[in-house]
Amino acid sequence: MNKMDRVLKHISLGLGAAAGLFLLFSAYVFARLMPKMTALDPISAAEENMFLWVGGGLLVYLAFSSVSVLRAANYIRHTEDVPLLAAGQIITGVLAFLFVFSDLALLNDIGKQYRHGLAQPEWMILITIMLFQMIALGAFIYLHLFGFKAVGLSEPAARDSNIFLIVQYVGALCGLLGLALSSMGFFFPRAWTLEAHTTFTVIVMMIPYALAAGYWLMTKLREQPRQFFDEKQKLDTGRAALVTVGAGSAFMLALFIANYRELSGVVSVLWLPLYLFAALLVFSSANIYFALKVK
Repeated sequence: MNKMDRVLKHISLGLGAAAGLFLLFSAYVFARLMPKMTALDPISAAEENMFLWVGGGLLVYLAFSSVSVLRAANYIRHTEDVPLLAAGQIITGVLAFLFVFSDLALLNDIGKQYRHGLAQPEWMILITIMLFQMIALGAFIYLHLFGFKAVGLSEPAARDSNIFLIVQYVGALCGLLGLALSSMGFFFPRAWTLEAHTTFTVIVMMIPYALAAGYWLMTKLREQPRQFFDEKQKLDTGRAALVTVGAGSAFMLALFIANYRELSGVVSVLWLPLYLFAALLVFSSANIYFALKVK
């Protein structure tokens, strides 16, 4: 265990303990307030302020999932191949990271609907997501305590390809989720807005990919001599780019034809995120396929 790994372990466990307490507090708040709010009964100002603590706890959870993913990425740098357990933690961590923004958005929607005397179906979605976050928290803490064994570890390879592959996994996940969320605009066109939905979705869904790519860039800048891609990666990314251009063009043509009579409708605020996330999904998936094809 190197110095950075020890620091990340202690930070992760500290944040995990705090996040766990906040999640338990959130469960108490939901159990107390959900029956009142769904029945449209009045709640006190003190009870309403409890949601501020829930939001603060979610930010702690956000920090915990980020540090957990960073530790898993640091561990992968010292392995020959990408361990399935560490890769699974990164994928789960990215999901937990993104779900924090979903929690905040759902809490905001629940508050607005309660104030206007409307039903709040988002409660079940919120509880399901936070149940997943509790399970993920327990799995992360277990891994921080008993996982990431030093057996078989070595110094990072001179031309590390593990982090590059992890970036593609994160990109494929963000592309898939972003594409799914953006497509919801076709089902709820009247409720879809440019600022609150399109812009928010693009920014939030690109954050994990930007962080992963930034970590990869940082590791490359520290390499001596510096070389961003080896020969195989250059070939793989070139082929992936070619596939992406073809698939992206076909996708946009299909989108144009399918909405030919309504190009000024909801598709006018969806075409960019749909294209960005589709391109990210295809490019990252193609890179994963070409990278693993020889193995």
